[in-house]
Amino acid sequence: MMPNHYDRERLAQAHFQELLREAEHERLLAQLLQPRRSVLLLLPARLMLSLRALRMRLRQGLQRRIA
Repeated sequence: MMPNHYDRERLAQAHFQELLREAEHERLLAQLLQPRRSVLLLLPARLMLSLRALRMRLRQGLQRRIA
């Protein structure tokens, strides 16, 4: 049996709705991952700042011992 115009239109509409649902799902996933991504970027920056501060304190302590 060959689908008629109405059947094809209904299938196309169902497919379109499925694509919209998938797009909405992807959008929501992207929103959920966004804050985590920024946290993951901040952690190395904070670690680098802490290590830099520690290095400066160690250098100052070493200079005091030498002087």
